[in-house]
Amino acid sequence: MAAVNRNMFEASVTTDQPHGGSLMVLPLNLLALIISHLDDPGDLARLCRTCRVLNYMSLPQLYKNFTLTSYDKIRYRGEQPEGMGSASPFSMGLNAVITRPYGALVRSLTLRGDWREQDLEEHARVGRVPDSSMMLNIAVRAAVDKMSDLESFNWELSTKMLETVYLGLTQLPKLTSLTIRFPSSRLPRPTIVIPPIPHLRYLKITDIDPLCYPDDISTLLWKCRKLRELNMHWSPRMRNAQEPSVMLHDYFRKCIAARQPLSVRKMGLQNLYALHTEEFQLAFDQTSVEDVTILTNTDSSNSNFMNTFVDSTWPIVPPRQSFQLKSIRQDTISRRQSEFIGAFSGLQKLYFVNETPNPNDDINSPRQLASCSALTPPSLDTSQPSSNGAAAPSTPNASATNSPDFHSATIDSYLNNIMVNHAATLRHLLLPSKWSLSAATIARLVHASPQLEQLAFATELSSMDTVALVLPFLRNLTALRLLVPTGPGTPKPAPGSFSRGITGNKDIFASARTLADVVNVEDEYLIEKLSEAFADQQMFSTLKILGMGRKAFQLGEYYTVSAERVPHGAESQPDTPACDTTTEVNGKRCKSSPTGFNGIASTDGENSPGGMLTPGAGQPPVNVNGRSPVMGQPPRSLLGKRTREDEPHLLGSLERADLPNDLCNNMERRSAGDGRLWRRRVRRVGWDVLKQWEIWGLDTQEL
Repeated sequence: MAAVNRNMFEASVTTDQPHGGSLMVLPLNLLALIISHLDDPGDLARLCRTCRVLNYMSLPQLYKNFTLTSYDKIRYRGEQPEGMGSASPFSMGLNAVITRPYGALVRSLTLRGDWREQDLEEHARVGRVPDSSMMLNIAVRAAVDKMSDLESFNWELSTKMLETVYLGLTQLPKLTSLTIRFPSSRLPRPTIVIPPIPHLRYLKITDIDPLCYPDDISTLLWKCRKLRELNMHWSPRMRNAQEPSVMLHDYFRKCIAARQPLSVRKMGLQNLYALHTEEFQLAFDQTSVEDVTILTNTDSSNSNFMNTFVDSTWPIVPPRQSFQLKSIRQDTISRRQSEFIGAFSGLQKLYFVNETPNPNDDINSPRQLASCSALTPPSLDTSQPSSNGAAAPSTPNASATNSPDFHSATIDSYLNNIMVNHAATLRHLLLPSKWSLSAATIARLVHASPQLEQLAFATELSSMDTVALVLPFLRNLTALRLLVPTGPGTPKPAPGSFSRGITGNKDIFASARTLADVVNVEDEYLIEKLSEAFADQQMFSTLKILGMGRKAFQLGEYYTVSAERVPHGAESQPDTPACDTTTEVNGKRCKSSPTGFNGIASTDGENSPGGMLTPGAGQPPVNVNGRSPVMGQPPRSLLGKRTREDEPHLLGSLERADLPNDLCNNMERRSAGDGRLWRRRVRRVGWDVLKQWEIWGLDTQEL
């Protein structure tokens, strides 16, 4: 037996390393924890080639989520083609899990991209499947048979999955998630009765077209008694052509005949264009549905008249018996949808998806699409596809629903129904960027929704200071997203005025005309202003993420700076007693200084894990979440004029006040005493952080 290095099982804590530091001096459980946080396949592959121990520990992580992407053309990295010396990365990936003992490590398999098929018209004319597609399905079936512990399977290729693969999936005892994409081409393929997968809990079917590929999924839905989430996406061809060829009875007929409705909790329907029938209510257990997503991918204000004969068949009033709907996500804005929301109560999450045909050009979209400039040749299709791969349809330029009166009445109807029926229970609220809310509307909405944790709405720059006044009433707010208004009549940003950074004492909020002007300011100056504006620990301690247009910032811990470093006239000291430079945590007073983004107040270079801020002499300690721990007393208002008992009076004054345009000058700067001022760490974050917050992650026209 080969000798085993003792460092594999125990740590060697020594400062003298003659050959430099080594990763292998760490214990194995710590190495496993570090490797578990790696998600980049390239990093994991390099670890596997480092040594035997790291290969043994990294290999399961590398093959855990196995994704293969196929391309219809050979791609080049510089002058070197991908897969030079062997085959394409897609084929070599399948070969690895078939010929080597790696299949048992795979938990999730995703096949996506374009599969090149030759002589399609000739094969379709004689009723044959192309050999390349048949060999693909045979290879995938061989790979699936090796994956005994497979839990998730995603088929997102441009060619159809055949019965060979379906039969292999039915033999997997741990398969709980299945995603199927039908091709968008209209060439004949064999019609398949999809067999049941009894342990399935998540099912997503995209690009359904009954006139192209009428595969029967009724047996699959009937036998999946454990199914909890169902997402169905139809090709937009039927809605664009006003062709009601979708018959819902065909999908749920076996559930209806057996009187066994689906007990799903989450249901998503996209591009559905079908007549409503009474049998549809028998297909689902109305008491179990809690989350509903309805997306159309079209401008509803222009398409209602064209599709009204089909859409108007669906009822407005939901069933009254034990209705448990907790979340709604939609992109349609209409009177009928407003009446539906007003017909029940108890929503906890409400998301209005914004229309973003091209995320790179949207001022409110923080998504950054991956750049393929290093890979050649580029795609020949230069049109901008929609999320389902089809070009977005053209809509009429003018409609009665675009009139200002109709737009204003619809907004008022929605907001009134939200405030009256759902505001008391709402925790997440994403409003459309087309709705530019006034200061009075923001105040009423915040006063009626005390449980909000994530909030996104559009506002003009003149209402920005209202945010500083209403945030103290949202004690649970952790994410705030300010959208740039995109509705009709919205003023455009000044061209070139804010393309460069602003220096000196010039105030961006006093000079900007719109919120878009503020967004275009350079990050360095904007971060400095936000660090000052959100330095109040009582008012903003729970707020973690702030978004403005396409930009978003993470608010970290508090720290102090010397008042001598602040330019003269840049700070306006409050009349309230100043705070000390220490924090109190579990009865201990700590000095600290910012080191990370964990929401910890700090000064003088030491971390403080607490949430208690000690005011100046003679003042009771105040918790950073805005509550006083002494005798249940509410903290003194940071506005310097009113206490918390005056909330109704304050909100009433907000509706009547003519508020100024300067956000930063209306937020009081907090003094830490001893000539120091409070600041908060702020840093720009990207989509990798924002996708974890629902008001960003769910703002997309995808199921």
